[in-house]
Amino acid sequence: MLLTPEELKQQTRELWKTCFPTDSEEFLDIYFEDKYTDASNITRREGTQVVAAGQLLPYSMNFYGSTVHTGYFSGVGTLPEYRGYGLASQIISEGHRRLYEQGGVLSYLIPGNEELRHFYERPQHGAFWTSTFRAEVELTPTGEEDAHIVIEEPEEWGENLYVYYQQRCRTYPFIFKSSLNDFFAALETCDLEGGFVLVARNKSRIVGLCWGVQESDGRVMLRDIVVSDYRVQNLFVTYLCRKYAVEHIYDRGACAGAIKGAQPYAMARVVNVVKFFKTILLQHPGFELSIGIDGDLDVPENNGYYMLRGGEVFIVEDRPSQIITPGGLAAMFLGSQPVIVRNMLDE
Repeated sequence: MLLTPEELKQQTRELWKTCFPTDSEEFLDIYFEDKYTDASNITRREGTQVVAAGQLLPYSMNFYGSTVHTGYFSGVGTLPEYRGYGLASQIISEGHRRLYEQGGVLSYLIPGNEELRHFYERPQHGAFWTSTFRAEVELTPTGEEDAHIVIEEPEEWGENLYVYYQQRCRTYPFIFKSSLNDFFAALETCDLEGGFVLVARNKSRIVGLCWGVQESDGRVMLRDIVVSDYRVQNLFVTYLCRKYAVEHIYDRGACAGAIKGAQPYAMARVVNVVKFFKTILLQHPGFELSIGIDGDLDVPENNGYYMLRGGEVFIVEDRPSQIITPGGLAAMFLGSQPVIVRNMLDE
């Protein structure tokens, strides 16, 4: 007996509640309204019961001067009595196959803990590798004011906020770009947690946006911020320090992995090696590399030996000295960059 899309959605939601019991019904309302789609859901069933599920959410990403199609694994979970049979790994493998056939270049996930981080590094569990990092920054008011700029906490959020946000995000060289639904899901989640959404205007023109929450330890933490001028950032900081009666606010900003204080965040892996290399060569045609890819059980077409020379990608027979996994390849080119991954509803 086939399940209807609505039945699949409801069973997936019930499975989520079992696997992630700390998430509230209100949060699930936001996720399953704004993020979930029938096309994104991958399931494993026992008869008519969904026993494992995960969503492969589509994202576009600014990457080495181009925009590439990527996928983000969210909500991957298995009912307790069905764990240990590799169902979650099957979901990830199917997702990678789909993404490859759709022309995707990279996939991402954010592990819930360090044990899962090591779990996902293994070839049989996706061959991911830690590829993005964040560092916590303390922000203190400078005391500067600007009478021309007004900070507001709007009661309603219009699409003009997203238009401004999208325009600012286009300027970042490495960023996971939020869709309209992603954007509003992030704002709704902050509101659900008693947080704030601030808009800075110069007359009627938007010159800045930020949102965040006061965390359980009392610290005020930004979830995201975009500004037309960094002086606007200081006005946001000043406003929030007054609002919450604190001396500092904080941000977990994207950074390169080698930066002091960098903390591992999202894991990634390459889904299409040839397309990945060709994208890099569009911006850096003189780049040369000899490397092998191994351990890709999900997209075995990627396994092989590659040479980059003269702006082209060659598949060669001679074994190079360096062999890495598809996750290692992602980390090689992303780990040294401040890759912005925000608004994933993981905090």
